Amino acid sequence: MELIAPNLESSFYNYMIRLHGHHEDLCCKLLDAMATRSPNARRFWSELDESLRTHMESEERYVLPAFARIDREEALALIRDHGRIREQLLEIGVAIDLHELAQTQRFIDTIREHAAREDKLMARWATAPTP
Repeated sequence: MELIAPNLESSFYNYMIRLHGHHEDLCCKLLDAMATRSPNARRFWSELDESLRTHMESEERYVLPAFARIDREEALALIRDHGRIREQLLEIGVAIDLHELAQTQRFIDTIREHAAREDKLMARWATAPTP
């Protein structure tokens, strides 16, 4: 069997990695802004919130149905994670306004863990042998 490597210039895998990197950058900016009580915290949060929602919706519509044909249980687990993240997005919006840094940090830790899991699964999928 031949291994298929992701196209580094245009693959969805690279898009995911870059987008997760963008989310990480926004998370760092948000935490820094909250730690200094900067008014930019709300702007960073709004950008992160919108980007996460769009990202999850796109994955659920375009990526996870195909991934489910390869690993149904992991695809369902990612969808469940998305549901929990969406629930937390509502709570964190309030935490940002109240400058609840610890709660925001826990949420960001959740996002980071989820992104790392997705990266690992998508890398495995991108390099899976073709039938």
